[in-house]
Amino acid sequence: MNQTRIHEDVTQRCTAGRLLRAARRITREYDDALRPVDLTIAQFGLLNAVGRFEPDSISELADLLALDRTTLSRNLKPLEKAGLIFRGEEGDGRRRRLLLTTLGVRRLEEAYPLWKEVQDRIEGRLREDGLSQLTAGLKRLR
Repeated sequence: MNQTRIHEDVTQRCTAGRLLRAARRITREYDDALRPVDLTIAQFGLLNAVGRFEPDSISELADLLALDRTTLSRNLKPLEKAGLIFRGEEGDGRRRRLLLTTLGVRRLEEAYPLWKEVQDRIEGRLREDGLSQLTAGLKRLR
């Protein structure tokens, strides 16, 4: 097969490549907006998930977020070091509950309006029909 044809086909049709490029651009927008509160969008999402679910363990949170435990542990360490999350004492089966600290709650509250501004802007660019189609399409891919 002609190599040029392969390159063109992959460049024009690869869903993974398109999603990754779009995700990098969108991630950059959120990260830029959240910089004043010293968070990335990934960290903001983790703070939100810990606050919302108060998971009994890293494994539970990893399952909720569809992440592997090792990656999640690595991403939680800077938040824990910054005093934004707290891992409880070991309980049954070496499980340690994850909680937001008072500082973590405050940081999430400071970050929320910055996140919301970007979220509203992106939703506006997609318009309601585009956002609905994107959401439905992503649900079908899960």
